[in-house]
Amino acid sequence: MVYADTDFFLALLKDKDWLKRKASSLLREYEYNITTSLATYLELMLLSKKFGLDPVKVSASVMEITKSFDERILKASILISQGMGVFDAFHAAFSEGKIISSDHIYEEFGYTRIKLEDP
Repeated sequence: MVYADTDFFLALLKDKDWLKRKASSLLREYEYNITTSLATYLELMLLSKKFGLDPVKVSASVMEITKSFDERILKASILISQGMGVFDAFHAAFSEGKIISSDHIYEEFGYTRIKLEDP
């Protein structure tokens, strides 16, 4: 397996990118042998707004390229597309519906928040 970082996926996903041609060539060369990490997904989600990319499409595309599916990452990208911040979305998606936090955003999205702050 070969590890691909954020630049590789951005080059493939953006309409125009100076690395697009080479990234496409490497995608064909290493098809079915590309992997990445949660760090790449986090960075891609942060950059999706900057480049006008749909977070759900980005996540789904990376999962397709890496031939790995993680429901939590897809769930986080959906929460991001609905307006939740990137890090809060990943915290929520990796929780099992209950989260200890002082942040009220989780309740707005239907999560049970165990209040961290004093009443």
